Amino acid sequence: MRASHADRDGVVDVLRVAAGDGGLTLEELEERLEAALSARRVGELAVLTADLPEVVGEAPVEAQDVVRIEQEGFSTRRGDGWVVPRRLEIRSAWGEVRLDFTDAVITGTRCTSTSTCGPAP
Repeated sequence: MRASHADRDGVVDVLRVAAGDGGLTLEELEERLEAALSARRVGELAVLTADLPEVVGEAPVEAQDVVRIEQEGFSTRRGDGWVVPRRLEIRSAWGEVRLDFTDAVITGTRCTSTSTCGPAP
């Protein structure tokens, strides 16, 4: 999903707060600000704040509740830092859907099995 100006601004705010609280060095802040301002995808932004404590009342990048992938006669791919939604609904006919979780950003839930998921600790 493409990042909006509001998405980028939210991440910049979180990074500045983290640096002010001592969570990032000045060098780390500069690197992440540059990456945030040039990010094209929401997943690129999520990676920049994934290791920082969550700011109460703010969530710079949140997973969508439901993403529907419906395609017919072609292939669809998700990868390269995509933000995994809380739920995927996939309908595919005469094509393939490939979900690469290697560099995916998973936020907000923790699953211990396919039937037991809850909030992240």
